[in-house]
Amino acid sequence: MRNIEAMFGGVLALVVLGIAFYAVMNANIGTGGEATDTQTSNVSISSNASAGEMTPTLTSNGGQDLVCECYDAAFSLAGKVDVLSPEYRTGFQQCRARGGVDAGDAWTAGWNARLSGRPYEASCKSYKRRR
Repeated sequence: MRNIEAMFGGVLALVVLGIAFYAVMNANIGTGGEATDTQTSNVSISSNASAGEMTPTLTSNGGQDLVCECYDAAFSLAGKVDVLSPEYRTGFQQCRARGGVDAGDAWTAGWNARLSGRPYEASCKSYKRRR
């Protein structure tokens, strides 16, 4: 009887350790870096071909409109990854950190525009007109 209890206790301990390891690996450590001027940043999607990963990053682009850059980056990423993916969260957080609420809203609107029934009608210009 004690042997069975020990086995179940061991399995339970492994499950708890597995959950703890998963939580630690998926913890949001932070966005890192310093915020720069919102008029000189945009979002681009870089791809790590060997790992098949896409990472949204903010880069300098000579005065482009950050709201439209966030909108367009989210629009293009929406067809490739899920809303619960780290790429979505990273892109949204970077847009929000660099451009404030407006850029974060543009990220969400761009994402939703791709997933809507009429993505061919969606553009940053039409988004700005509706705001």
